[in-house]
Amino acid sequence: MRKITLAAALTIILGLSSQMAFAEESCEGSGPQLTKEQIEAKLKAAGYVEIKEIELHSGCYEAKGLDKDGKRFELEINSYTGNIAQAE
Repeated sequence: MRKITLAAALTIILGLSSQMAFAEESCEGSGPQLTKEQIEAKLKAAGYVEIKEIELHSGCYEAKGLDKDGKRFELEINSYTGNIAQAE
């Protein structure tokens, strides 16, 4: 009985983690990548008013700064589409 419960729990956990992985946008794409200036303009238009850092890593831009409410943000942004792939 205990083995069945453990197996069921692991199945549920693995199922949920795979769904979360699909929810994040990847940083893959084709064509020209957006420039740092284009990414910064998109972020400012979305309410991220103080961008302190934008760096390119493995197809994603990583941006850090403050939003309009003064809260810190750290984002991974698809360098081809400008869409946010992950937010912290």
